[in-house]
Amino acid sequence: MIISYSNNFVVVRPPKTGSTSLVYYFFKSGLIDREKDTYYIGSNFYTWEQAEAWENNKEKNILPSSPTAAKFIIRPKGGVHRTFSDMYARGAVKPDMPCVASIRNPLKRMSSLYYYRKNYPGPKPAYLADPNVFWDHVKVNELAQCDYFPKHAELFNTENLHEHVSKYILEKGGRVEQPIRKNNNPDNKSDAFLAELTPDRKQDILDTYAKDFELWEKAYAVYN
Repeated sequence: MIISYSNNFVVVRPPKTGSTSLVYYFFKSGLIDREKDTYYIGSNFYTWEQAEAWENNKEKNILPSSPTAAKFIIRPKGGVHRTFSDMYARGAVKPDMPCVASIRNPLKRMSSLYYYRKNYPGPKPAYLADPNVFWDHVKVNELAQCDYFPKHAELFNTENLHEHVSKYILEKGGRVEQPIRKNNNPDNKSDAFLAELTPDRKQDILDTYAKDFELWEKAYAVYN
């Protein structure tokens, strides 16, 4: 997440929506003031440049250096995907502070989450047996995307993230150099995921996240 006090906006990150790419657009935009603004990257990195250097190194052997801007980093567990309402409750934002977030088709978001957990190192829990068992498990504990951001948030659909965020940043006087795609999982086979879902579970996902689907369709329609 990013709280830009200098330019008066918040970037909220619903998980598995392309939100890593979203925040890097802002990190590279020139709109983030290290002296005034707050952001959280996660892991053990203190700057986004350190995190990107690690991501770009195939051997992943770059270790974070000593903190250079630690006072600007929010580091509690879950800080990356903190909700707007939680930030408000903590006094970090005002209730009407402008907010942007990425949003994804709920079916494709579930596919992304499934393959992310399936490919995560370590023992595989039983609920990853197939997409149907997976959905039965996560539906009771996975927040909807709309739970992360306020009603006044401006939403950028994952498929057209570059077009949306470029317009937003350029209108604020920032810069956009090129399309950004971070954490793109090549093993995310949404067609295979959907093919394995039973029709009733597919409909259950759409019903459970009906508001997310509505908001995604609205954002998608802007550039399609």
